[in-house]
Amino acid sequence: MKFKILCWTALLAMVTGLVACDSSSNPSSSNDNQGKGSKNENQNVVSDTEPATCDVSTTSNSVTTVQTMPGVATYTSTVTDNGSRYVSIKSEYWYAKDSDAASECERMKTEASHWLDGSMTVSCSGHKIFVDEIDEGSLREHEADFRENCEVFMEAYGGQSTSSGTTPENNDNGEFRCDVNRSANSVKIVQSYKGYYFEESATPNQAGYVVGVRTITFKDAEEAAEECAYEKEEASYSNDNLYKVECNGKNIVITKKIETLDLNTYEDYYNAWCAEQRRRLQSGELDLYI
Repeated sequence: MKFKILCWTALLAMVTGLVACDSSSNPSSSNDNQGKGSKNENQNVVSDTEPATCDVSTTSNSVTTVQTMPGVATYTSTVTDNGSRYVSIKSEYWYAKDSDAASECERMKTEASHWLDGSMTVSCSGHKIFVDEIDEGSLREHEADFRENCEVFMEAYGGQSTSSGTTPENNDNGEFRCDVNRSANSVKIVQSYKGYYFEESATPNQAGYVVGVRTITFKDAEEAAEECAYEKEEASYSNDNLYKVECNGKNIVITKKIETLDLNTYEDYYNAWCAEQRRRLQSGELDLYI
């Protein structure tokens, strides 16, 4: 990918005295009024007594992150699958101070000028900065970066970090959650408990098989590394050309073909799993993932 890790320091660089990050950042977001400004440039201002937040949400063809420092700055980024090796990324930055917005606008325009292929463009209006990009990488890779970036951001600034949209919240309070979501062309299960997070989606492919995407988040990076090594070894023995294991900090993303085309079967299986896990929870025998 052109931009491997999101730069949350850029969001707050001029505001908190942090050093702005280099071109390893990964901005993105969507905005219907991009480049046209807003009727109220200060509409994003909220009380500075509110905690910082960082959210990640997913749909069938996009992943979005939202970072906020209430009354100071916000950052929204949406990565959308274009059906090719490239994804489109739209970003919106907002700063409470005119000077911060102006400084970051110039910095990002300078960065964009280095991409001679036009894959990064920047426009600014008042307190807002809009960034459009074309980049490489799968949605799962970008999602893993978003989640890791939220973790770093929240460790630095406190507050809440959640997942929303089609992905239920990964509860900070450690309570058990197991949910199944069905759409027209996919089924997804999400389970979270005491810092562990598991997600799997089953989506039919036009080539005549189902693609399974599994995301596992561990509490400990060392534990994740051990599981990553195991999963990569399993993938090395497979003839499945889609079988791919991507590891990023505490996150592991596994993509591979799965068997039946009947989504009703997956929905029933996932619901049965959640029911069994709730029973296991009572006896202390809970499994981390399927």
